[in-house]
Amino acid sequence: MKKKTLSLIIVVVLLIGLLSACGGGGGGGQPADGDGEARGVRLFMESIPPTLDPYNTVAYTSWYIWNQVYETLVHVEDDGSITPFLATGYTVSDDGLTYTFTLPQGVKFHNGEELKASDVAYSFNTAITRPAINSYVFMVDHAEAKDDYTVDIVLNQLYPAVLTMFANVPIVNEKDYKEAGEDYTEWGVGTGPYMYREGGIDLNTEINLDSFPDYRLGEASIPSVTFKVSTDAASTVVQFETGELDFMMVMTPSNFIPLEESGKYNTGLVTAPHTAYLVFNNELEIFQNKALRQALNYAVDKDTVIEMAYEGLAEPARMMCNDSVFGSDFSGATDFSYNVDKAKEKLAEAGFPNGLNLSDYGVKLEYFGGTYHEKIAQAVQNMWAEIGVDVELAASETIDSDSITGNFTLITEGGAFTADFSYLAKYYVSTNIDSTNYARYRNEEVDKLFAEGNSTTDEAVRKEAYKKICEIVIDDCPHVPIQHKQIPYVWNKDLNAVIRSSNDHPYFIYEWSWN
Repeated sequence: MKKKTLSLIIVVVLLIGLLSACGGGGGGGQPADGDGEARGVRLFMESIPPTLDPYNTVAYTSWYIWNQVYETLVHVEDDGSITPFLATGYTVSDDGLTYTFTLPQGVKFHNGEELKASDVAYSFNTAITRPAINSYVFMVDHAEAKDDYTVDIVLNQLYPAVLTMFANVPIVNEKDYKEAGEDYTEWGVGTGPYMYREGGIDLNTEINLDSFPDYRLGEASIPSVTFKVSTDAASTVVQFETGELDFMMVMTPSNFIPLEESGKYNTGLVTAPHTAYLVFNNELEIFQNKALRQALNYAVDKDTVIEMAYEGLAEPARMMCNDSVFGSDFSGATDFSYNVDKAKEKLAEAGFPNGLNLSDYGVKLEYFGGTYHEKIAQAVQNMWAEIGVDVELAASETIDSDSITGNFTLITEGGAFTADFSYLAKYYVSTNIDSTNYARYRNEEVDKLFAEGNSTTDEAVRKEAYKKICEIVIDDCPHVPIQHKQIPYVWNKDLNAVIRSSNDHPYFIYEWSWN
């Protein structure tokens, strides 16, 4: 067995530092509200979370909540390093297929039960059966508790970036999850610093959390959290300015600039590992026409879209990652930079020399209403019209669920990436259809190359496989990649908030405190 460098000594140092910096365990002052009670925090959530079950969706809004309620074995830090969280350490078998994690004793779930290795095994064994989260655990064969505080997670294939995946598997309480059944969609028990407030959950309006008194690192200094659902960007800004919200991710960059310039608030910009893109449903006959997909890619002026939709706070995207990701190599890939002449040539090659109306094929472009996705859709609609392609726009509040089921023709979406190209299998490998391969894209060579690159630790072999994937996927155009964005945040001057370079894990409220 090869001992990794996640030693218990480092864990202790990290936890002590976390307690000191975050005000955990009651440290760090905060103002009282009008009744003299310690002050909670109220946050904006841009869409309705589809479920609170951590294994049945990967919607960002659900993750915002889970990050406070559940914990994972490890964390991926902003610099890409892996640090232990629920696990105190791990070892890896010589063949690289068995990860053995050790757990601390005395960690409590919100229902008072102690965390055991059987809970971790149950969590992973449940996750591998759920299509929505399959992209995080597809490489796991099974998990097995060796004793109360030791668990083996056995892989079905060598996967060099597996720990980055494990950072996205929330650990649930086996007893509670089994007993709750379908009710788990609106409830749940974790080991995190916050727990759901009984009677305080309405997925359509707000979700209320209270600090967990028996949290293993000490009770959070902020005693309560309220996530308020608001799908209208303008009204959300008003709520923030009038004090109804303490922290918000600003969905419309044009709203961010006056808030930043006012000097009344704390603000921050975080470059996110995120891609905004259009998704063709590649199972539709009209979008099985590769030349048409290529034409529609050539017809999009991404720089202009970024200015119109995101105030220039982004960079043009070529696929579902940027060139900072290990293994990404666009040097041999087709250049689909804005080119009207090439777009028209490809449109003629596709069989539409005089243009087409996508409505004649039942296609409409759906988008998240009230967000920058709406502006992206509007900009693209105008650009496609310049080459003779008409498309109808439609707002939707069910983009995330429709993306998974394939209940769409053409949509706007957003997706995260990590520091390792292997992660992109979630978007391009055919086994992730009905999960995170929203485009329902199938290419046997791409499947084969991902299997090759993801089954070795040889960096040269991996890079060669991923380079070929870049060339094939970019030329196939299953999507129209638009931008990698910067995320603007704004929060109360008296709130010490920490924002992270992550989409799934943008903040942990346990790290926050009030002045």
